[in-house]
Amino acid sequence: MPDSCCAVGCTNRRGDKPGLCFYRIPSDKENPERRRLWICAIKRNITSVSGEGKQWQPSKYTRICNEHFIQGTKSDDPLSPDWVPSIFTHTPAIKKRKRKKDTKRYEQHNRMKNRRVEEKKRQDAVDVLLELSSMPDAELATLAEEEQQCDNRPCKDKMERLQRECNELREENQRLRDIIKLGMFD
Repeated sequence: MPDSCCAVGCTNRRGDKPGLCFYRIPSDKENPERRRLWICAIKRNITSVSGEGKQWQPSKYTRICNEHFIQGTKSDDPLSPDWVPSIFTHTPAIKKRKRKKDTKRYEQHNRMKNRRVEEKKRQDAVDVLLELSSMPDAELATLAEEEQQCDNRPCKDKMERLQRECNELREENQRLRDIIKLGMFD
């Protein structure tokens, strides 16, 4: 059975347009609140023989196309305006513009959130570097003693290489400390 969009006035069917995607209505078991919001947004009512309007209930095969989402795809983030479909023929133009503004606000919020996460990572790295730089050099004393006991050439070469690497790391550590003190890090 080919998929067709359940939105009132939408004639999209699978295979009609390239890039057209269809999404299932959320199930009552997985997310009953999201399902209720989707059903309310779709605004599809059934009129019975007696003339009474009744709430439409989608089946597990009911689909809605991606053209009813602001960015063209559903989002699993409850803060996103695309968490619920919102572009319909029954939606006034002013609400559609508001939804686009909501999307821009949501994107800005995510950028700021990502920036804060990156800043936190940088600060954690700075804290670790400062903590490492304040550690005593007990390990180096142990290495110096072992170096005196080692008589074979490969062992001595390795020790010299490790000592050079350690000195380079200390210099880098000092440069980073100076940068942190000046507050010139990105």
